[in-house]
Amino acid sequence: MKGMLYGVGVGPGDKKLLTLHAIETLNHADVVAVPDTGGEKTALKIVEEYIAGKELKYCSMPMIRDPEQLRQSHEHCADELCALLDQGMKVAFITLGDPTVYSTYMYVHRLVVGRGYKAEIVNGITSFCAAAGRLGVSLCDGKEALHIIPSSYEGYEELLKLPGNKVLMKSGKKIIQIKDKLEQYGLLNKAKMVECCGMENEKLYGSLEELNEDSSYFSIILVKGDV
Repeated sequence: MKGMLYGVGVGPGDKKLLTLHAIETLNHADVVAVPDTGGEKTALKIVEEYIAGKELKYCSMPMIRDPEQLRQSHEHCADELCALLDQGMKVAFITLGDPTVYSTYMYVHRLVVGRGYKAEIVNGITSFCAAAGRLGVSLCDGKEALHIIPSSYEGYEELLKLPGNKVLMKSGKKIIQIKDKLEQYGLLNKAKMVECCGMENEKLYGSLEELNEDSSYFSIILVKGDV
């Protein structure tokens, strides 16, 4: 009998934001798959107290954008996970935030399901919801729209012009450029940010005008209002 793959969202960084469903899934897993980007394994640190003694499977997930290299990486990861599923194992693949929001896990999920295996998504608290909570603001009220924008990609500027509130994710090393663009569009005084939400090095910015240097990859900008 084939095993089961679980894509487990572990939240943005604070261990206390792990859901009961996530903890239960990790407790019952035979193997925990850990995304390996070559850097700090943040997702693993969040769940480490719940997976003591469990077998870990590190899955290479390089931070690159070359489509062919990414495809090969995802295929290789799917191969490794399917080999475990063929042994009847329950595999929990941990991922920051929620698996359905800009998560590499979903590429692997689709490959595994496409090969005839069963997989289930265990939702987690998203970074932008946690960031809004830390800042004490609402993401959307009444008829307000909310746009999730991957701001490290070309074309994000046009999305800033959409009516409604915006969440800018994946800002990273482009943060100062993004700040300048927000100022150009008259949005700077409407923008707040949380860097490394829920982590030990968390920083809150009540105004993006306070930001004068590059920030972490884990930076969430919230913009309330229109251009």
